[in-house]
Amino acid sequence: MIESIKLHNFKCYQDYYFKLSLLTVFCGSNSVGKSTAIQALSIPLQSRFGSYVALNGALTEVGFIKDIHNKEEQDERLEIELSVSGIKKSWGYDDFDAHKTTSPDRLKELSSIGNPEVYQDLLGKFQYLQAERHGPRSNFDITDSNRFHNDWLGAKGEFTAEFLSQSLSKKRLFVGGVETPEDCKDDPRIHTNENKLALHNQIDAWMQEISSGISVSSFLYEEASTAVNVFGQNGNESLKPQNVGFGVSYVLSIVTALLYTKKGGVVIIENPEAHLHPRGQSYLGRLIALTAKSGVQVIVETHSDHLLNGIRVIGRIDDSFDAELFTLYYISQGQKQSNVDIISLNKEGKLSEWPSGFFDQQAQDMFTIMTGKLEYPK
Repeated sequence: MIESIKLHNFKCYQDYYFKLSLLTVFCGSNSVGKSTAIQALSIPLQSRFGSYVALNGALTEVGFIKDIHNKEEQDERLEIELSVSGIKKSWGYDDFDAHKTTSPDRLKELSSIGNPEVYQDLLGKFQYLQAERHGPRSNFDITDSNRFHNDWLGAKGEFTAEFLSQSLSKKRLFVGGVETPEDCKDDPRIHTNENKLALHNQIDAWMQEISSGISVSSFLYEEASTAVNVFGQNGNESLKPQNVGFGVSYVLSIVTALLYTKKGGVVIIENPEAHLHPRGQSYLGRLIALTAKSGVQVIVETHSDHLLNGIRVIGRIDDSFDAELFTLYYISQGQKQSNVDIISLNKEGKLSEWPSGFFDQQAQDMFTIMTGKLEYPK
């Protein structure tokens, strides 16, 4: 498990320590620093936690060190420190001017305390899905061999069709990546309306909460180095991705990652709500919460109150859901660094506070519609 991210002079944070839970959500308005913590994590990840880590790679592209050094601080030092299973590693530099000359687009390892094998273990059991994922495609090229592990779905979800076709051919792959139904019968991710525990059945069940009657079949054509998704809906079993809703293709890799990842794995998702209607966002939030409950660490950046409310629904209706699993970071604009509010969830699904201008926007809009007044009462 990734336990914490500590930042010094990284982008909009002069000094901040993010403690991570099994379910950690970053939210707030645009351009305030929600993505920064996830970017700080992705930089060493995309370079496989090496002695030097690239600022631009398969997971994120942040430019050069001049682009990431905090503009308000005169300190020449920058550091990203991670703690994974109690083992700390950090990357950065001590002298901005010297480093921008010798290594302008990478950071060097500053410290490593403890057994580094836990970091290599993490590389084999994580999924990272960017905000800009692949939407409807006629086919997906599978020639890229630069993958983190055999079940890698791709940062844009580009290998999801290939993975699903292979999982179908095995016919004995179940929720949580296990090989027998007995091993997953108590997994909280199992959809209550689907008795079949095979991974593809459960993917269809959760996808149907997003688009009624939808199903997906995936095919691999190795001789052409390509994979294809074909959708079914309401009796039509051969719909091209371009002929079903954009959000269906956009969210498929997320649903797959959440349902497949094994206990102890990590799923990192940027803007999972993109192109989904409110109900779809809410049910995706429910699946995210249940995935964390199953023992998979989920780290999410979102703008969606619907998705957050879906998480809260599980907190309210599932008596066995431990609210301590959940941490919400609300990020807002600050002067020298971004402001961070830590918001908790109680057993009734209630949040400890409601920052103005985000969670209460619907209430503000309805007040104006009902009264004709723009100024919402405090």
